[in-house]
Amino acid sequence: MQSGENALDSRYGWRVVGGAHATTAITFGSAYAFSALFPGLSAEFGASRGEVAFVFSIAAFVYYSLGAVAGPLADRWSARWLVGAGLLAMAAGYVAASRANSLAQLYGAFGAGVGIGIGLSYIPAIGAVQTWFQAKRAKASGVAMAGLGLGTLILPFAVGKLIPEIGWRGAFLMLAAVIAVIGPPATMMVRRRPPAGGPHPSRSVVLGPAAAWRTPKFALFYVAIVLSSFCIFIPYVHIVPAAQDLGLSLDAGAALIALIGIGNVFGRFVLAGFGDRLGAARLLAILTGATAASFVLWVVADGFMTLAIFAVIFGAAYGGCVGLYPAVAADLFGTSNIGAMLGYLYTGVGIAALLGPAWAGFAFDRTGTYLGPIAASAVASAVAALLIPKLSDGTARRAP
Repeated sequence: MQSGENALDSRYGWRVVGGAHATTAITFGSAYAFSALFPGLSAEFGASRGEVAFVFSIAAFVYYSLGAVAGPLADRWSARWLVGAGLLAMAAGYVAASRANSLAQLYGAFGAGVGIGIGLSYIPAIGAVQTWFQAKRAKASGVAMAGLGLGTLILPFAVGKLIPEIGWRGAFLMLAAVIAVIGPPATMMVRRRPPAGGPHPSRSVVLGPAAAWRTPKFALFYVAIVLSSFCIFIPYVHIVPAAQDLGLSLDAGAALIALIGIGNVFGRFVLAGFGDRLGAARLLAILTGATAASFVLWVVADGFMTLAIFAVIFGAAYGGCVGLYPAVAADLFGTSNIGAMLGYLYTGVGIAALLGPAWAGFAFDRTGTYLGPIAASAVASAVAALLIPKLSDGTARRAP
């Protein structure tokens, strides 16, 4: 048992939460500003919705897949250095994206920059938080990941407001500046809790993917994450063009992204914290079901108000879910290899991210409606909600 600043649930742990919160705010907030850039990119390159959506899909697939490498490295090396390298790559990617003269160049610049940036920073930062908490793990995880919601509230709305003045190229440069200014101090706050009496992280044994798959309930959790993640990215990429289909303005579409962010902050700050009382897996199942149910509102939406209600409910339910994923993983598998376990699990999100937004875009190009992708992804999420309670069957909370 460690005492002082390195003790479990200590005050210092909340400093690490603050660093992870700021990191997720600027990385995911800037990435999800893509929806506000969607109309300008489509017009610039004469591209279909599926082709433009694939820009984001590539990036999301890269950053969730790269977590399978970054997570184990964070268990062995310095989480702080990985986060810093990721933010540097992301800022450089946005600068390169601002100079793209073709859709292929945008695929490379945005896909590599955002993909590597979040891929190297997300899992190490969130994994570091898990090592500092036990009694308040769900709350700490939710607060750390609430940065995603705060960033989604601020940056997409700001980009939507500024695009008429600075254009999509200027917007990419603005996002690079945000990363460059906020990233360094946030990075300095992130570090793993030193193991009590154990080996130095650089000499610890890294858990391989084959061993992870042999871990009880890993495969079940992985399948649930894949199924529940299909519906997550479709609103972030397509809600702005969908709003314009209803005759709403770009500002209204950007406001919908901000409302998702508001709900997201509530879900991570408030809802995820109830996992410490109700059980993280049980609450995750409830919120996954609520995420699926929220899509009914999108299907019947005929104006801004219904879409706004959908955005808030979806944001809150989804935000709570993502805030709980690390806590459920830590409860099931412990924290000694939490970076590796999260990295391997989140490759499932990468699969959904690669397929979901692009599929929705190409489906719209062929049918003129988002109804098919919305319904299919909602059903997949509902199935995940039925699988998740099986994670807690006979499973007690594990010590770190």
